[in-house]
Order: sequence, then C-alpha cells, then structure tokens
Amino acid sequence: MLPTENIFYAFKIEGTFEYIKARSVPGQNKPYPPLVEIVKDQPIFEFHDVKGTLVGFWYPSYMKGINVPGYHFHFITEDKKAGGHLLECQTQNVRIGLDYTSNSYLALPEDEEFYKAELSKGNRAVLEKVEK
Repeated sequence: MLPTENIFYAFKIEGTFEYIKARSVPGQNKPYPPLVEIVKDQPIFEFHDVKGTLVGFWYPSYMKGINVPGYHFHFITEDKKAGGHLLECQTQNVRIGLDYTSNSYLALPEDEEFYKAELSKGNRAVLEKVEK
C-alpha cells in the first residue's frame, strides 16, 4: 500500500494490540560476540491485550548492505516497562502515523577501532538470518 517502494518511511502505531511477540537481547560487553551468537539466547516476550506504541521504518530493497530492506519495528508498552524488536502482532484499536522522505543520513564512527574493523565478511547473510 506504499505509494512507492523507492523512498524511506517511518511509522508510529499507537493503541491497543491484541497480541505482540517481541525479542530483546541482553546488554553486551567487549569483546562483543557475533550477533548470530547473541540472538541464540535472546528472551522472547508475549503480550496480550496490551496498550503501547510500535515505531518502525521501511527501507527500499536497494538499501541492502546498509540496512535491512523492508519493515523493521520496535514495540514499547504504554507504561514503558517492557518491549522489544517486533516479531509478530495483531492490532485491535490503533492509530497509524506515517512519514516519508527521500533523504537518508549515515554517520560513521571516526575512531581506530572502526577503521580497522572487518565489516564486509559475510555480515549481510548473518544480518538477514538474525532479522528474519
């Protein structure tokens, strides 16, 4: 239903959700383990008839490699005490806000650790596996 799949969209969905399934990984310390290892033990949360907010983005397919194409949402309960990365949801009574832009801004770290990091080896496949 998006007018075009060639620009960026931001969503804010507020209201009551019949069902939410979300995940959240615990905080990590250096040296950081690979993302695929971290998500193996991630806690899964399920909410029923809960009030809260979903915020998220939609990225075009040509952004693959910079970001995960498609939809990406996070949920937080109305009392702001629980939430996570959205895995599944069923809405009940919600308001949907949509914003769009043809602009994107990317800021990269300016430090030795980033300059020496190996960022191109297999990260795309791992990220897609983790996100799906």
